[in-house]
Amino acid sequence: MPKTLPVITLLGGSGFVGTELTQRLAGEASEVRVLTRRAQRVKSFRILSNVDVIETNVHDVDELSDAIAGSDVVINLVGILNSSGSQPKNSFDGAHAQLTATVVEACKRASVSRYLHMSGLGADAENGSSEYLKSKGLAENHVKSAAHLAWTIFRPSVIFGPGDSFFNRFADLLRLAPIMPLACADSKMQPVYLGDVCTAFVNAMNNPDTVSQSIDLAGPDVFTLKELVAYTAKTAGLKRPIIALPDAIGRFQAMCLEFVPGKPFSRDNFASLQTDNVLPEGVDPQPTSVAAVVPRYLGNADYNGELQDYRTMARR
Repeated sequence: MPKTLPVITLLGGSGFVGTELTQRLAGEASEVRVLTRRAQRVKSFRILSNVDVIETNVHDVDELSDAIAGSDVVINLVGILNSSGSQPKNSFDGAHAQLTATVVEACKRASVSRYLHMSGLGADAENGSSEYLKSKGLAENHVKSAAHLAWTIFRPSVIFGPGDSFFNRFADLLRLAPIMPLACADSKMQPVYLGDVCTAFVNAMNNPDTVSQSIDLAGPDVFTLKELVAYTAKTAGLKRPIIALPDAIGRFQAMCLEFVPGKPFSRDNFASLQTDNVLPEGVDPQPTSVAAVVPRYLGNADYNGELQDYRTMARR
């Protein structure tokens, strides 16, 4: 008998990770539902015949339950790096913890058991260094306490790829500034490729070994923030001095940049960077390196090996 393809519903399916994952899932599912507040803003899926973009208030449990009814898998990718506005749903707690509680309840009402959840490395409800990390940890707790769910939680480091908000954002800032004053320059991170993250989601859907598991995702290399910004400048063809700031000045910089349109850096971002964003000891990394991908969308040359050069110069 032919294999029956699942119905998959995504929250956050129109974002950076969601767009790539939706395209992948279109080849794995009979129907992919992408829930969004404004369907007219999502145009990239129109060529995919089995992808339906559905306007839904995902914060309303009744509306959400109706939207996910009949799904075999629900995937929650919703996440924010900064709170905005005065509405509770735009706060860290609202976008992460409260929304996840609503999704968990909607799954129960709609009799959906398989659930994949996007969290982040360092998420910790009690000991997280920032509101972002604490709210992500609270969301994980809601998922883990749901007895009716066959859940899998993914905890990625900084995700990179075409259209990302990390390398591209720093490249934009470097183009504007003659020098780059950098807070938390020694903070460590282990960027993970978008394609590897999506592969992990797709592979987990039908793998019973991933049920009730939290899966940490990071790339093969660990770098300081300063090394990554220097690499960004080099790859983008920019010559910019990068000045590591003392913490006191870094906090002041974060406070000031909260008022810049787009909020490129905030006090909560500063707090998050107090926790190194790297894999725990003994966890295998994902295969794709920064140097294998980033030059394709930031520069015309292949700077493979530049990051190792920066580590060597820093005597790491």
